[in-house]
Amino acid sequence: MKKLFIALLLFFSFITQGQKISGKTYIAQTGSSCKEFFNGGGCEMKYYCYLEFKRNFVNVYYSTIFTCSPKEKESTYDNSLSEKKKCKWIKQGKTILIDGFDDYDMLKIVDGTLLGIKKNYKEEVTVEFKETICPKK
Repeated sequence: MKKLFIALLLFFSFITQGQKISGKTYIAQTGSSCKEFFNGGGCEMKYYCYLEFKRNFVNVYYSTIFTCSPKEKESTYDNSLSEKKKCKWIKQGKTILIDGFDDYDMLKIVDGTLLGIKKNYKEEVTVEFKETICPKK
């Protein structure tokens, strides 16, 4: 019986440790688009959302990465992070609720990633946030 108790304790501590998100940063690619220049070339834009979890709040950042041809066009765009807001968050089981951040509804923890739902017009799209290192601001 004692061995079973120790095994269960180790199992639950492993499971809960894997779900700890405080101190972690997650990123999701939330969209992409293209821009064509009338004199040739163009840019691809990829849109990202970062969630940087702290003990009592989460920082929400947005970023757009521009990849252009010709390459010189990239310097005309800003690839830096913009701090959108600081929100309180709570974890309830495998669900994360972020107060004031309604872009992706509530987030669900699934295999170390955070899954949210983005409503695009009449359809719902699953957005996957993966753990990453927070980029320098």
